[in-house]
Amino acid sequence: MLNKERQSSANRDGAAASSPARRLRGPESSRKTLGGLLMAMCLAATLLAGCSLTDPPAHKEVVKQALPEKTSIPPQWSSPTDAQAVANDWLKSFNDPAMEALVAEAMQNNLDLRQAAAVVEMARQTVTVVGAQLYPQVGAKVGGAGTISDTYAPGTNSDNDSFYGAGYGYAGVYWELDVWGKLRAQREATVAKYQASALEFAFARQSLAATVAKSWYLAVETAQLLELAEKSVRIYTDLRDLVQVRQTAGKVTELDVAEANANLNTALSALAAARSNYSEARRNLERILGRYPAAEIAVARNFVPVPPPVRAGLPVKLLERRPDLVAAEKQVLAAFRQQEAAKLNLLPSFALTLDAGRISDGLTSLLRIVPWLLHGTIGMDIPLYMGGALRAKVEIATARQKRVVASYGSALLKAFYEVEVTLTNESSLASQLHKEMKAFGDYNNAVRLATIRYRAGAGDMLSVLIMQEKALGSQSKVIQLRNARLANRINLHLALGGGFDDAPATLQ
Repeated sequence: MLNKERQSSANRDGAAASSPARRLRGPESSRKTLGGLLMAMCLAATLLAGCSLTDPPAHKEVVKQALPEKTSIPPQWSSPTDAQAVANDWLKSFNDPAMEALVAEAMQNNLDLRQAAAVVEMARQTVTVVGAQLYPQVGAKVGGAGTISDTYAPGTNSDNDSFYGAGYGYAGVYWELDVWGKLRAQREATVAKYQASALEFAFARQSLAATVAKSWYLAVETAQLLELAEKSVRIYTDLRDLVQVRQTAGKVTELDVAEANANLNTALSALAAARSNYSEARRNLERILGRYPAAEIAVARNFVPVPPPVRAGLPVKLLERRPDLVAAEKQVLAAFRQQEAAKLNLLPSFALTLDAGRISDGLTSLLRIVPWLLHGTIGMDIPLYMGGALRAKVEIATARQKRVVASYGSALLKAFYEVEVTLTNESSLASQLHKEMKAFGDYNNAVRLATIRYRAGAGDMLSVLIMQEKALGSQSKVIQLRNARLANRINLHLALGGGFDDAPATLQ
């Protein structure tokens, strides 16, 4: 009777042991405990991640630190100019459709600009890479293995093949908690670098437009100088023929003939150089446009009139308008955030880890066991001794910040210098051109009179040659000054930060 009761009790216990509710009671309790732990960890992460970043230095403070102690931004430009706001779309002010078409072509095909665009894209994607550290990193791994065993059974003539297999799969989550703001500082530094890269690209577009425009007018200059060189050869050929006629008549000596031949040979040499310069100017323009060596650009033979005077705005506004200056200030912000991240790297770091997976093999399958694993941890990494490396990184970041601030100050001074010089050149070049054109008219009149006197026997050949050389030199200078005025106007637009199209230069 007792044995039957014991057997019945054992059967009841066995049934209870195999019951699903009883089998899951232990794991369910574990899951609740681990779930509570994970919730506590997430709550701790939320609370600890509330430290805000240090406010970056204000614009005025950056400018103050960047410029030397006794240097200040003047309220007005020293050269007389219109202080109204700088206008964009300076390209159309030249009223030169051929030049506008070349600029548009360069924007599409210039290889340097394509490289700059690729740099911007890399910087943009780097923001994503660095910013990803703020989020949990999730990964999974699945695998399996198998073994075949070839055994011989004693007393038989056959082999027994056995296969043992095992598989596993698990997923893991790793999350570094940005307790002090180090990761956010790194992300902000990367964002500032990306913005600086985009602004540098904008300035590269402005610079390319200016380079194409100046190269176009340089080609016009070399074309006019080539025509002048051809004209010089014709003039000196005529003078040489005139001297030879007068020598035949016995009115001049061989000295006049030698002087005429020497000047003709000099003109022929200048003609060869002018042809080379014209070819080089065209090919340089083709290279910028990305169509070299097509050699198919038709260069205009005349300069366009210089557009009306431009509005220069106020010096302090230049800092907000020029893309390269705004980019330099963004680099200062990036260096500030990098230094902040280096300092925060001295503090302990915290991380959450969660792993879940399943392992199975022949034995667990036989025992009907499905081993699911769930493991979570929170850890703290404390930098106790790194041989001074972390402190050195802080010093490096500090020195980098000082260098970037000084670089920003240098860029400011250079920008002010460029504006002041081009503004001064506006009136100076206009005055030079006006006087040189008057001198060219006077030299032409002197050549005409000297030639008449020489034909009449009242003057010598040397006087004619001297006057002719001065007239040609003056005409060459007039051509160069016309190009210089146009180039200076283009440089002024670039220095002031006005856009070459109807969009502001700093538009992203």
